[in-house]
Amino acid sequence: CEALVPGQEFSVTQAVHLPLTLIRGTYSVGVQVFRTADSQFLSCYSLVDIEVLASSLITRFRDYGDALVSFGMAASASYALGSLFPRLTFGMCPQISGFLFIGIIVGPYCANLVTHMDVFLLGEFINKVSLAWIGGAAGAEIFLPEYRSIWGQMGLQVMSITVCTLIIVTTGIVLLSGYGILSIPVLDMQPTFAAKVSICCLIGALMTARSPASAIAVINELQCNHADVAKMTLGITVLGDIVVLIIFSLSSQFVKVATEGGTFGPTVLLTSAIEIVTSVVLGAVTAQVLRLVLSIHATPRDSFGDEDSSDSDDKEKADEKIHMPSQASVANIEAQERQHACGSALRGIFVLATLAASFLIADKASIWSNEMFEMEPLLTCTVAACLCGHDAGRRAALMESLGMWARIVLLPFFTLAGASLQLPGLAKVFPAAVTLVMLRMLANFLGTSIGGRMSRRFFPQQRITDRMVNLLWTCLLAQAGVTMGLVIAVQSIRSFHKWSGEFAILILGVVMLNQMLGPVFCRVGIKAILEDEAKHDPREDTNRTENENSDAEASITSAHSHVPLTPRTNDHNAERNLGVSGGLYDKLVSRRKAPSGPPGNYVRSHAVPYKE
Repeated sequence: CEALVPGQEFSVTQAVHLPLTLIRGTYSVGVQVFRTADSQFLSCYSLVDIEVLASSLITRFRDYGDALVSFGMAASASYALGSLFPRLTFGMCPQISGFLFIGIIVGPYCANLVTHMDVFLLGEFINKVSLAWIGGAAGAEIFLPEYRSIWGQMGLQVMSITVCTLIIVTTGIVLLSGYGILSIPVLDMQPTFAAKVSICCLIGALMTARSPASAIAVINELQCNHADVAKMTLGITVLGDIVVLIIFSLSSQFVKVATEGGTFGPTVLLTSAIEIVTSVVLGAVTAQVLRLVLSIHATPRDSFGDEDSSDSDDKEKADEKIHMPSQASVANIEAQERQHACGSALRGIFVLATLAASFLIADKASIWSNEMFEMEPLLTCTVAACLCGHDAGRRAALMESLGMWARIVLLPFFTLAGASLQLPGLAKVFPAAVTLVMLRMLANFLGTSIGGRMSRRFFPQQRITDRMVNLLWTCLLAQAGVTMGLVIAVQSIRSFHKWSGEFAILILGVVMLNQMLGPVFCRVGIKAILEDEAKHDPREDTNRTENENSDAEASITSAHSHVPLTPRTNDHNAERNLGVSGGLYDKLVSRRKAPSGPPGNYVRSHAVPYKE
């Protein structure tokens, strides 16, 4: 292969020998160029992952059917075993880490239940639909009224963390790779120093992304949704995802200029600005479509548990009685619950389809404009869900629709990500992945420390303890969907195909490590901050006394029926007399008006005779 001098002209006579019957599948092809006169090799090439597909439409459908069956079995195993992952790791890793791990096991490099061809056939559809949902879920979490009190503090933290991450990660990779301390294949493939720096900037941009799903899971598990540290963690996470989309757009333009040639001038900045603005405009249009969908298909839930129209509401308003539901009322409520579930599922399908259509339009903008114009699909879906989520009348329905599809979307997405991970390449970049994780930890620590001290100075009215300043970085380590979505976006850019495979292996390795370490650090950090706040908060004793008083048992007599009232948590006879499960009974009684009297949640405890 070394005999061919660069720039030397030569002619090639092609002679390709193929078997008479070439089975459909994935192949690696070796191409050798040599002179026939003296059989001297001039050049050689190795082509990997060559997909041989069917030309007949019927055979193609059969291949897709086989791929669906194989991936369905793999996803079922991932669902069953991945759900046990938090328990097997003693709560250290979330379910999505289990999905990713099982995907690696069933992938082509281990069990080969999901082959390269299956990933090729199903990967594009699963990735696009999943990324549309991930962008929508991230945008729906951004609800400005909830963060109004900490908006300035949160902005300082995001700015400080982003700047520190870009500087430390980019500079660290450039220095370690430049002095030969660390070998990173994606950088070794770049011809110029400027191209290497641009790739490092792109890596630094992706390191600013986080995982809202992991943060929400830990916060819900610790039941600290209203704590300051929980709001700060979730606010920084979701706001950081918006920032990373903008930085990614600028970084990708810089990479194009550095790898393809050109200058990074006002034209490039203007192009990036146009891409961002048009993506936001498309997101705003999609938000209006979502509002229309939710207004058409929304089902009011507040009427659940109300009595039949024959049961006069005037009596309830006059007497303020809490009637025990009859057997017919129970059946009616169950029917309404089933109807609401069907409506929610239908509404979820429309929401997901709308987001997927918007994602597809933004993704195909480059092809439709002959690569003269591009858009950011993730930013489009994020803006759409964010704007629609600020509509008070539709926010609950939007969150319910997105939440219904959470596991259905994340399961195949992370299973496919694990199956498509190239393990041989991951072993080569593992030292680089560990180094990136350490640099990102250092950047988070410095960023949160600087941001916390700036917040203390500019917002002295906020209760910012030393423990929060020192440990907030532990709550911001997890990475998942948004990062992987941006990796797929890099792979979809045609001009990046030469090195995007190595780039994806490196970033996916970092995501795996951060997803395993992030939830653990987040849980430990939030617990430590909450314990410190409890020691310094003088309102704890008052709240504890009020809770004890509100939980005390009481007995109240109704003016009409003289029926004693007892706390709902101690009332089991009424449930048995009704023949209703506790969960449905809670739904029945929770819609009634509570009688006047001492505070507490009370339910009338009397038996209702009926025939089985």
